[in-house]
Amino acid sequence: MRFVFAISAASALLLASCGSGGSKAQEVTVSLKEWSVTPSVDDITEGKVNFKVTNAGTIPHEFVVVKSDLSPEGLPVENGNVTEAQVNIIEEIEAFAAGTTRSLELDLTPGKYLLICNITEQPPGQRPVSHYQNGMVAFFQVEPK
Repeated sequence: MRFVFAISAASALLLASCGSGGSKAQEVTVSLKEWSVTPSVDDITEGKVNFKVTNAGTIPHEFVVVKSDLSPEGLPVENGNVTEAQVNIIEEIEAFAAGTTRSLELDLTPGKYLLICNITEQPPGQRPVSHYQNGMVAFFQVEPK
């Protein structure tokens, strides 16, 4: 019986020492709406980050993470959209409906990032509307540990 107790105690200590130093993702909530991208913070340390993205607008939006040293307004654009082949897209959440939330977990390295919505839509009888060019971009910095 003492042997079983000793093994249980040793296992508990081992789990406690391994489990807390971990790689828990930093959570960043992001609100998308016409015409803004608003992260809860704009600066984190390198490592895992879980973006919890809510479309608080009235139309579909997407969430694109771009690693770039360019200014928020400086990304290359063609026909209203950021030219994705000319930028370093880390990952994205495709367009999703208003009033819904999506998550995206990434392992980010130090550097400068831009969080954008890269949708261009054309409402009936109106000219095209570029979400990015209307302000749906936010600067995001990842610092070394």
